[in-house]
Amino acid sequence: MSDDHGPDERQAQRRRLAAVLAVLVLVVIVGAAAADLIVLAGSSNKPPPGAPIPGTTATAAAPPPANQNAALPAPSGEVFGVNVNHLFNDVVYTRAQVDAQLASVQTTGATVARTDALWEAVQPLAPVGGKAQYNWAFDDAIAHALASHHLTWMPIIDYTPTWDESVQGQEHSPPLSFTDYGDYAAAFVARYGAGGTFWKQYPSLPVEPVTTVEIWNEPDSAEFWVPSPQPGAYGDMYLTARAAIEKVNPNVRVLIGGLTDPTHFLPAMFGARPLLKDHVDGVAIHPYGNPATVISKVRAARATMVSLGMASVPLYVTEFGWTTSPSSAPDYAPASARPGYITQTLGQLGHLSCGVAASLLYTWVTPDIDPRNAQNWYGIANTFGGAGTAGTAAFTSGLSAATGPAQANAPAPCPG
Repeated sequence: MSDDHGPDERQAQRRRLAAVLAVLVLVVIVGAAAADLIVLAGSSNKPPPGAPIPGTTATAAAPPPANQNAALPAPSGEVFGVNVNHLFNDVVYTRAQVDAQLASVQTTGATVARTDALWEAVQPLAPVGGKAQYNWAFDDAIAHALASHHLTWMPIIDYTPTWDESVQGQEHSPPLSFTDYGDYAAAFVARYGAGGTFWKQYPSLPVEPVTTVEIWNEPDSAEFWVPSPQPGAYGDMYLTARAAIEKVNPNVRVLIGGLTDPTHFLPAMFGARPLLKDHVDGVAIHPYGNPATVISKVRAARATMVSLGMASVPLYVTEFGWTTSPSSAPDYAPASARPGYITQTLGQLGHLSCGVAASLLYTWVTPDIDPRNAQNWYGIANTFGGAGTAGTAAFTSGLSAATGPAQANAPAPCPG
């Protein structure tokens, strides 16, 4: 995997986000006829591999709450979907274009769509007098668009606003206050979860409440936990956010954010924070590689969880996929081979018997502009709509294989 967030790109994304926030202060996107662009902010695209895990000392956090409820039981069955982050994080798509893309997603049989719930976009200013001020325009636009196409939002609660950064100028650094982060996570669930204020505000929409949230994205990666991963600190943030969410909706599942290397990070995190035991509702993972490697990494994650006494905790494969340019990229697959990879991997994930609760391809659409930038070529759909592609056809076939009867070559069940 390659680094799509060098210093120049991060600065450009910050400038785009700042410009968007200035607009969002004045305009609520959903339902505003004058607002042609549906979303707009810079965030994560495809992450790099996890870095070696250093120590576990927290940078800055209050002790996490000890009164955690027991983990929720694993959901029945497996759901399938796709990441749609570029539709909402790039400043290029009109509302009509977003609707056209999501209509195409809906026709594939996907039921879940994953994208960022940007804390930095919703709370650009620090609390005043201990009271947080949220501007929900960014998140409302996503919730409105997805629900309109009967897609359930699987959000990633990220990244740090400038006023709470532990490393100045780095939105991917953990917040100075995990309580602030937990407050946003709880407010998000109170708005978009079952019975939330958003659904009451838009009663004509199909109700597709958020049922599952990821706490951060790839906290085991130095790219997304700056300057370096801290399993103990992340464990504290997870517990803080989970406790805050439970107060407003105890039925929402709170996931360990998508890990690139769960076989090392999970033991380190549980070793540093034993309080986590029995209080994790699910673990999200990002098993990139060829089809055989994807399945092997899922098996390895399950084996690690069994060894930690987490055999019943569900896995969520929230990212896997391939870029078609450049050929030197770690996750490269030739355009001619990628459709087969997609169909094969989805079919196997649907019949793996490994406690996988969700599988989501990375990603629906990307810019397809710079042939040197691998992050521009993970998308399977045409950038601005139009006819279907070999990738979207393969995704549709893969979902059919995943949800249909098991084939003779179905993978053996995971141990434990």
